[in-house]
Amino acid sequence: MTGKRILKLDIAREYLDASIEFFLERKNLFCSIHLSAAAEELFGAHLPEDQRISTLAWKAEKGFMSESGAIPKDSAARKSVNEWKNEIKHMNFGESFVSIDDPLFSARHHIEQALVNFYKLRLDKSSAIWRFEDHQNCQTGSTE
Repeated sequence: MTGKRILKLDIAREYLDASIEFFLERKNLFCSIHLSAAAEELFGAHLPEDQRISTLAWKAEKGFMSESGAIPKDSAARKSVNEWKNEIKHMNFGESFVSIDDPLFSARHHIEQALVNFYKLRLDKSSAIWRFEDHQNCQTGSTE
């Protein structure tokens, strides 16, 4: 049986648009985090590894961690960078709760991370992305 072939970039765009809609409506924020993190990974897979936001983020985190004098492992830096998205996706050691201070902040963070890879791919912006950018421009200098 042959199924319909769908570009993973199209799936990533759908994830990102849904994530933005949830964020702007201030609902389903954990869905927003999950979807934008998945979009970031899919967009990133279309870029060379050294250009992906996830690679740049864990290298920056590793540098930050090394300021204490210790030499951190790559895995520790990656774990730190991926903490929010992995906390909501996985049952680690049977934990039934997630500790997250501000789901809205986390959702915005992951949308912004996905957009970094999106912009590097030079893809056409959707109406959801335009609305998110307008929202962010209106928020500059104010608190949410």
